[in-house]
Amino acid sequence: MPRFCAALALLSLFLLPQTLPAQQIPFDHSLWDQFLKTYVNEAGEVDYARVQREPETLRQYLAAAESVIAEDFSAWPREERLALLVNLFNAAVIEIVTKHYPIKTLNEIPGVWDLPAVKLGGKNLSLNQLRQVHLVGQFRDEKIQTVLSSGAKSAPMLRREAFTGPRVEGQLYLAARDFVNDPLRNPIQPGKKHLTISRIFKWYAGDFKLDFGFRDEDDKYSVEENSVLAFLAYYLDDRAKIEYLEERRYKIKYAVFDWTLNDWKSSPGAPS
Repeated sequence: MPRFCAALALLSLFLLPQTLPAQQIPFDHSLWDQFLKTYVNEAGEVDYARVQREPETLRQYLAAAESVIAEDFSAWPREERLALLVNLFNAAVIEIVTKHYPIKTLNEIPGVWDLPAVKLGGKNLSLNQLRQVHLVGQFRDEKIQTVLSSGAKSAPMLRREAFTGPRVEGQLYLAARDFVNDPLRNPIQPGKKHLTISRIFKWYAGDFKLDFGFRDEDDKYSVEENSVLAFLAYYLDDRAKIEYLEERRYKIKYAVFDWTLNDWKSSPGAPS
């Protein structure tokens, strides 16, 4: 209970409306926020067909990011840089999909993860570079892996709000909590012989050693597995699931990852 109260108090600070003088806000994410609220539904699905017909908002946001000068970007506060890079990753995925739409999965595009996806500070960056070098590599925060949508049904849900510097830490906290507690992505069932969790925790297991890494003597789990288990226990809301994790009487199983496009098929009568 004390930990919960402390976390709640800290989170309230992150999420309280914060205003900064215009000259102190290095980048305006309102276009991206408008885009998300227009073309993304509550399930985190994207109306790619409509975006393909109406690409202006997305293109304007990406063009604004492309105009950022490298020296200016490096001088921004940490939270402002983090917010832009997270938004850019998710925006780049949508831009790539709409260029090739209709497709069933992002993986239909040859080399999609390593091809240039966005331009920032005069440099072309791929999705893999954005994720592992410029986001997780620089900011050393495993919660980042819970906000990058990758355009797939089993990926973290795309949120309907832009990340912004003043709120990014609270937004990351909520995203991590939502992802861990999502029964579709982490179908944890107390009492089962297998603990079934997202395959993201297998692919990026090493990233969770940043804050949660440990290993006891004669432990049957690796450092990476222990890190993931500690991360899950920290963000889970269900006490029965937390106790199940702490009992450690299971084998870890990673859920099949559904790469099917998170495509929102809006109704024929929907406005466009």
